[in-house]
Amino acid sequence: MAVNPVTNKVYVANYDGDNVTVIDGATNDTLSVQSGDCPSAVAVNPVLNRVYVTNRGDSSVTVIDGATNSMLTARAGDWPHAVAANPVTNKVYVANYGSDNVTVLTEVPYDDTEVRVEFYRLPNDTTSLAQPALSGKAVNRSVPNRTNMIGVVNRLNTCQQCWNVATITSGQGTDSITWSWNWCEDSLVRGENFLVAVPLEGQAGTTNSLGPGTPFAGNMEVYPVYRVEYYGAQQERTKSEGRRAFGPTIVRGRLLLSRTLDPSTPWTLFSITGRKVMDLRPGQNDIRHIAPGVYFVRGPETEDGGPYTPVRKVVIRR
Repeated sequence: MAVNPVTNKVYVANYDGDNVTVIDGATNDTLSVQSGDCPSAVAVNPVLNRVYVTNRGDSSVTVIDGATNSMLTARAGDWPHAVAANPVTNKVYVANYGSDNVTVLTEVPYDDTEVRVEFYRLPNDTTSLAQPALSGKAVNRSVPNRTNMIGVVNRLNTCQQCWNVATITSGQGTDSITWSWNWCEDSLVRGENFLVAVPLEGQAGTTNSLGPGTPFAGNMEVYPVYRVEYYGAQQERTKSEGRRAFGPTIVRGRLLLSRTLDPSTPWTLFSITGRKVMDLRPGQNDIRHIAPGVYFVRGPETEDGGPYTPVRKVVIRR
């Protein structure tokens, strides 16, 4: 099963029915889309509104257009049983149980128009705000007969709905402009978000017709941003302040946990991608070997086997 948070649709693979049930999250209405033989896993690319279904019975992947429910079939390895989609690179990864390999599908090859947009990235690509201030640059580097840039359009999490027009902040009338994001009604949700921007050049008729999005613009850029809560860990507090804090505190390359914690219960440091970095213990934990960035500290399960204690964010700087 997979969910498209942009369209509010749920996709369920029916192994014995050789189809996929599409549930409208707003009305609970359902319909069926034909798949291959024995569909087992589903992944969604919300930016392109594409759905990918692995078919174990015929070693294929069904690609469903979420807007029209039309479908096509791509080949995979033997017994594909897991699939993941990367909305930033437009690549799809299929784990093949029978052939012990991974099939990599590229959604759509596109021409490089030399009309590009880029984001000025947030620190560690994270924010606690629903509508943070975002900006970037757009340039036209095509030759010959380079035209001026006329603007940038932006949208959150999709390229298949109406665009918002970004604000030009400098360089208007030239081939290189700076711009700021126009949120309109969009807001970041907690967790992962995809910021989508497309540059527009003077003739608005370049060669991106083979790529995703409009055929009258430059190359689309997708920037992943994570909205997270900020908790009490601070870099370079004094040692006495660190020892009094119950939550994690970083002091001179060491992560401090309260010495009153039970040493037999596990605390763990995770990267922003959810990968376990190291186990932690009460007192000092040497983190000088860990790269700067955003990390999360998670405590043990509750005594009755319930959820883990709250996750705390820490920022490691050098």
